[in-house]
Amino acid sequence: MSAMFELADGGIGFMPDPADNPDGHNVPHHDAGTRISFELANVGDVGGNARVTVECDGNVVGPEWTSGYLDPGDPDTGYVSLGRLGPGSHEVLIYVNPGSGSRDHTTAQFGVD
Repeated sequence: MSAMFELADGGIGFMPDPADNPDGHNVPHHDAGTRISFELANVGDVGGNARVTVECDGNVVGPEWTSGYLDPGDPDTGYVSLGRLGPGSHEVLIYVNPGSGSRDHTTAQFGVD
């Protein structure tokens, strides 16, 4: 086998980006950046690095996020900035490579004030 990764059951978390939130908003807001979080784990039988691609509203966001080296069973938490988004509903898709073929991608909708 090899290193294979799955996303945790917690899904995708959404929050104002602490690096771009001058007014101190507590929920995603158009006057602040939006950041997502997700958890994954190595479910393979050897160590390796996970790569996560993020899409927002059908567009790839920035470079891939890459985990640190994860031994089998090790988890990691990733954070990716989506930048500033307009008010309204948005959709995020994340997918992890190399995936296990199960729980290697997820989507979520969220609102921006």
